[in-house]
Amino acid sequence: MDFSGMKIKLDHSVGSPEAVTNWRQSVGFPVFGTGQPLEVGFTQITEKLNKSQKLVWFNMRQEPVAYIQGRPVAPRLPGEPHVNIEVKTEAGLEAMEKKLLEEISSRNKEGKIEVHKDAGFAENPMDREDITETMGVDQLKGFSSILAGLKETTFPGLTMVQVPFSEQRALPESNFDVIVKALSAENAATTQAVFSSQLGSGRSTLGMVIASIVKAAQMIQKLNKMVEAGMAERSWADNIIKTKFEDPLPSADNKDPFLRGEFDVIRQLLESFPETQAGKTLADKMIDINGPPPEGFGLQNLRKSIIQMKYKYDASTEDKQTVWKTMIINYLERYFYIICFATYVRQNANVGFEKTFVKWLDEHKELRSMIEEGKDKLEWTRKVDQTKVEELRQKLNGPDYKEKLGILVSDLYKLAFNTYKDIPRGPIKDNLMRKLACKTLMEILPGDVANNISQEIADKKLSIDFDTVVGLVVG
Repeated sequence: MDFSGMKIKLDHSVGSPEAVTNWRQSVGFPVFGTGQPLEVGFTQITEKLNKSQKLVWFNMRQEPVAYIQGRPVAPRLPGEPHVNIEVKTEAGLEAMEKKLLEEISSRNKEGKIEVHKDAGFAENPMDREDITETMGVDQLKGFSSILAGLKETTFPGLTMVQVPFSEQRALPESNFDVIVKALSAENAATTQAVFSSQLGSGRSTLGMVIASIVKAAQMIQKLNKMVEAGMAERSWADNIIKTKFEDPLPSADNKDPFLRGEFDVIRQLLESFPETQAGKTLADKMIDINGPPPEGFGLQNLRKSIIQMKYKYDASTEDKQTVWKTMIINYLERYFYIICFATYVRQNANVGFEKTFVKWLDEHKELRSMIEEGKDKLEWTRKVDQTKVEELRQKLNGPDYKEKLGILVSDLYKLAFNTYKDIPRGPIKDNLMRKLACKTLMEILPGDVANNISQEIADKKLSIDFDTVVGLVVG
């Protein structure tokens, strides 16, 4: 990979003061997640862990990472400074890091180098502003070399594994097997696993969920062997398995079918392959304990984030919906693969994972086509009760439409509320309701009036919102 034309961007681009960003632990497992630490943060992490036990550090990033004066940086494409690059190469991590370090050194001008960062945090890349600053390059290191030094000096039981997952996705499929191979022969209760990515959100959470599923299956196997050996009662073991690995955690979200993950392609999966129902149960429990409070201590719930992102898509302007739509599709695909993986684990843990997940998917090839064809089958345009819209049109009809508008404002909001009644209260719902009320008002206005308002908005470069349209109607 050629880094010569790329920008060098700070991971801590918005100036996080924490040396260890977004550190958390999976509930009940020695599984941890973090954003890319500052160099001084590695020592802080080792102090949080048991140095007498094994530690597997999983680097979930595709892109190489270097450290300049103790701060992590990564390469970005010139036209996409806010998007993580996808490395399309078989080169190893250390080889890419070496090339990146050489490139950074070559840009040294009087002991300084230009680096990029975001002016502030914004979830949608289209809302981010790229700015630059200069840094000294007297301290230049690679990520893997820092971990190697940690192993030599303070944590002899540390091993590093690269798991280069695509951003937002559970691909390539072979990465599931990389994590399984690293953990399957280890003690589930004592082998520690740390998953790191840039922010420590999506990719780190994915790794934590995968590891939790593997460790849960190992613990289930241990309980079953205790029963077989006459060391425990079946009812006792089954009760632990049910409460720890199956029963959903209490949450008001469980009332919402979408927050439960009941999307069309997921229902198709469960109906076509009934064995995936048990896989979904295990996957959902591990997703929840690795998600945000109150179920876990994490950043992202890999199931609920699908519909939560859909709400943001609905509320955003059309020019920004493209990014949200891509994320939603990627999230749904990711959830589908997690369910398949949990099903595979339940079926293969008892034989030591002799068959790989990739091989299991090869034997169920229809699953790949199912998610490829079904991940885009969502309601991208919210259905509005057209009968109610027509009723409002008739009420507003006539030369005295301005006087009638005041009465209809309440009806417009009622229509918007009923259309989005499934969405929880908050600013996203408020924005959706105002956006729909505005769109509906423009629909039911007399044609010539609506055209004049559209022209005036364009001429004066006004924002198209409900208050603006109402003001132009009565003004």
